[in-house]
Amino acid sequence: MDKHHLALEELAALAKKNTVNLSNLAAKSVACQKFIEAALPYLTAAQSVEISRAFREKIEDVMALMDDVALPAEYHSTLLEKTNELLDSLAARRA
Repeated sequence: MDKHHLALEELAALAKKNTVNLSNLAAKSVACQKFIEAALPYLTAAQSVEISRAFREKIEDVMALMDDVALPAEYHSTLLEKTNELLDSLAARRA
């Protein structure tokens, strides 16, 4: 085999590995989202307040850690978008 064919095979293997990793991450995300959707209706207003506070602290911790890591802007915008979505859902439980 020539080196170009080998390089293409390595690229194909890497693409397959990345697809599997992305699929695993997506599956975990779906499971977490469905858990949230199932659990949220059972929270009391007081529980929603406490969870919001604790969640904000955890997100702030993650954001502080991520300051030292070069990540694309899309990571940060997606994190903030999902965080706000969850906080809005918790706030609706208090209303």
